[in-house]
Amino acid sequence: MGDLLDTDTATGESRVHTDNKVIALLTASHIVNDSYMSLYPPLLPLMMPIIGMNIAQAGWLATIFSVTSSLSQLVFGLLTDRIGGRFFIFLGPLIAGVFMSAIGLTNNYTVLAIFIALSGLGVAAFHPPASSTAGTVKAERRGAVMSIFVLGGNLGISVMPLVAVPLVLAFGLSATPVLAIPGVIASILLFIMVPPLKAKKPIKSESFSATVKANPFAFMSLLGTVAFRSFAFFSLTTYLPKLLHDQGFSPVAAGGFVSILMFAGAVGGLIGGFLSDRFGRKLIIAGSLAASVPFLWLFLVSGGFVKALWMALAGFCLLAPFSVTVVAAQEIFPNSKATASSMSMGFGLGLGGIGVGIVGYMASAIGLPQAIGIVSVLPIIAAAFALGLPGKFWLGFKTKGIEDMVEYADTND
Repeated sequence: MGDLLDTDTATGESRVHTDNKVIALLTASHIVNDSYMSLYPPLLPLMMPIIGMNIAQAGWLATIFSVTSSLSQLVFGLLTDRIGGRFFIFLGPLIAGVFMSAIGLTNNYTVLAIFIALSGLGVAAFHPPASSTAGTVKAERRGAVMSIFVLGGNLGISVMPLVAVPLVLAFGLSATPVLAIPGVIASILLFIMVPPLKAKKPIKSESFSATVKANPFAFMSLLGTVAFRSFAFFSLTTYLPKLLHDQGFSPVAAGGFVSILMFAGAVGGLIGGFLSDRFGRKLIIAGSLAASVPFLWLFLVSGGFVKALWMALAGFCLLAPFSVTVVAAQEIFPNSKATASSMSMGFGLGLGGIGVGIVGYMASAIGLPQAIGIVSVLPIIAAAFALGLPGKFWLGFKTKGIEDMVEYADTND
């Protein structure tokens, strides 16, 4: 159920490819799962006076969520490759939704942190097996399909502030549990429709560490690219609502800017995935990250309608390489796709997210606008790391994956 059998023309090996219905369900569930990532940041300006929270404590909430939602993905990826991950796919949105939607029920900082941490584990559990399943499509469609899958997550993040803030303003923080309903529904549908995921044989799962040892430069380039991109991304989504609130914007408007960032990023991620199939992974990743920096700076120094325009262009460029890095990771580690996905969508993101707490202390010392200004140059560092990824950097050449390299080597022995 949900799979199509195909034969690899290079190796003659039979492979199972996921059908369109399952891809559609995984993408829709990705919308729901990742929407809980953006539930608490736009509510922080409303929650901080109630809980007595300062800006540094708000930053550490983001770090806690980043660690549980991102770093733990490496564990879930390894488990998926070794034992299968269907259980993680349908349980993830349920845990993420129930605990994140409970944040409005407490005025205690420690309890709030626990809710956010547990929700992060739910978010993390879904990603490696779901992205691994989406990555089983044919190689020529992989960048496009992964960009559609990632589009779902980015859409979810962009929509939630538009739903959560008006809900809380109308009915109070105690209304947040209503937002758990989509997570429950997604979990039920995934349980019914997603087929079992076969674990990799031990010799296959060992290829991940072997590939890391064989090409540590590509591995570190991947981690550095994702880490510094996520450092900038998580800092922006965490502190922008507070920054804009301090500048006189309403909670709805402040949340709207986060939605603009994420919606434009969702479009960028979709287009970036398609372009990477044509022009190569490295060009799209490094070029789009570098292009985001001037737009972020223009956003910070402008006002009025044009401020929203610069935010949209910055989000488009900042998130354009999101799905591309997932595909690049899977091409570097072709026999451990779930683990590779966890590296690009989880572990690397977590490394960057740890820095969000540091930004909180920077904001306390030098001011939030100045701290955000420093954060805005981080994508340049991510772009520099991206130059170390496998593949050519100029137009007209597609990045070759490991499987292509192996095929080429075999035919030239």
